Amino acid sequence: MKVGELYKFGWVYNGCRLNRKLAVYLGPDFIHRSDGEWIENHRVLVIGDSESSLIDRGLLGAMRLYDECR
Repeated sequence: MKVGELYKFGWVYNGCRLNRKLAVYLGPDFIHRSDGEWIENHRVLVIGDSESSLIDRGLLGAMRLYDECR
């Protein structure tokens, strides 16, 4: 995954708003919990949205570089 590149989500799950959407990858966004644990998340900007979205690392597998989707 490269920051600034355009990716397309595949089918995530029924009713997910990210299904088959295009998004710009903004990079990792870790959360440091009060118990000392680090949670790996990532930021994306879905095309058409005015604010970025936080996704967990499990969704990275549902994203494909847009050039590869055509």
